[in-house]
Amino acid sequence: MRFSHLTTLLAFAVGMTAIPTGPPSSPPPLAKPCALPKRLIALEEHCVSPSLEAKVLAAGVVQRYPGVLDKLKDVGAGRLAAMDAGHLSMQVLAQRSASGLEDPSGCQQANDAAKKAVDASPSRFAGFAVLPMSLPDQAAAELNRSVTSLGFKGAMIWNHLKDQTYYDATRFDPVFAMAQALDVPLYLHPAAPSADIASKLFAGNYASTIAGRLGTNSWGWHVDVGTHVLRLYSAGLFDRFPKLKLITGHNGEGLPMFLDRIDSTGLRNDITFNAVWEKNTRSTTSAFFTVRQFQQLRQVSPVERMMYSVDFPFSTNTDRWAFVEKLAQSGVLTDGEMEAFAHGNAERLLKL
Repeated sequence: MRFSHLTTLLAFAVGMTAIPTGPPSSPPPLAKPCALPKRLIALEEHCVSPSLEAKVLAAGVVQRYPGVLDKLKDVGAGRLAAMDAGHLSMQVLAQRSASGLEDPSGCQQANDAAKKAVDASPSRFAGFAVLPMSLPDQAAAELNRSVTSLGFKGAMIWNHLKDQTYYDATRFDPVFAMAQALDVPLYLHPAAPSADIASKLFAGNYASTIAGRLGTNSWGWHVDVGTHVLRLYSAGLFDRFPKLKLITGHNGEGLPMFLDRIDSTGLRNDITFNAVWEKNTRSTTSAFFTVRQFQQLRQVSPVERMMYSVDFPFSTNTDRWAFVEKLAQSGVLTDGEMEAFAHGNAERLLKL
């Protein structure tokens, strides 16, 4: 009797843990790799022209990135060789971050110098204007000149003025109005925090070098641009200029992770931020080199709103090409989507 009872219990236990005897379930299909792109166009590629070089030196870029000044100044053979090494077809040249904000003449001279580089290699270079954003009327006039006379494709504007002033006030509307009228994008690029903000938000119980990175390329740059975009949205900029085209770099500057949260909290109840994200903004993947980060952006962005970039010379073209190879192998994109991301979307947006 005991033996019969024990046998029953063992049979029950085995039945509970046994592998099912039915047909095995198929493993999830492996993603099909896509082809490598035929062309690559990068949009966040920095240079420095003589009229703004002193401002770059004053910002300390030479100390933080040894050797980078020579690469910023080189818009000839050295830059083209670096592009070839990374299979890069074209760069859209833009001045170094936060230069020219209060210098209309310096901006004009820098744009003229960049135009010479474009003219010397028109199949390899295009240009974004640098603008004196502290003087909005003059900035709008220089944007108009740069597009209509120099053939530039838009402008790269720094995320705030030196005193941390953002552009949600209507006094900056002339720049946005001009961009909409010309049908060219504005690329909103990070700028280092003011000394006051840096000391309050990023200084702490660690070395000053860590505080510097925390306030810039490790974290602060990106959330600062994301906050600025939300300020522009909150202030009704995209209501006043519904056809405005705004580019953010660095995988969307943190915003993709917060799209659903922003709208679920009712930041604005008349128009969702997601609607503005899909209509008015584009993102590049500058300096973000992993497939999983790309997937995060892809989950919330139509592929036609995503564009390749490097962030040269602070990132290398060869590292970026290695990312493209990994992205192709991952199967995240189809062949057509890869071509759109790599160059097609930029060609359409910038009318290349």
